[in-house]
Amino acid sequence: MNMKINPFLTILSLVLAALVAYALYSYCASDELRWVLTCAGGVSIFLVWAGTFGVSLENPQRNVNFKVLSSIFALSITALQLIFTFHPVNTPIYLLWTGILLILWLVIAYALAK
Repeated sequence: MNMKINPFLTILSLVLAALVAYALYSYCASDELRWVLTCAGGVSIFLVWAGTFGVSLENPQRNVNFKVLSSIFALSITALQLIFTFHPVNTPIYLLWTGILLILWLVIAYALAK
């Protein structure tokens, strides 16, 4: 499992995730969910965007699969954050869905990289 991390694209993913987290904070319809959505949403978006843009695998076939998987989960997690921003739910439901998607991405990405 040889991974290369591109520092510039990883930092760019961090900056973009911070901007999205600020937007989530600004537009969140629920005061109860605002900080949870900002922190958990920013971290989860950063992780999948860093996996999509900042990480590459040495094996070209696995790299393509990893990028496609990360792109699908990046879109899914970003869409989930936007849905929960405008349609607030209870905090446990939000954390459960975000956590399940993030853990699922990590397990599949690890299996692809192995």
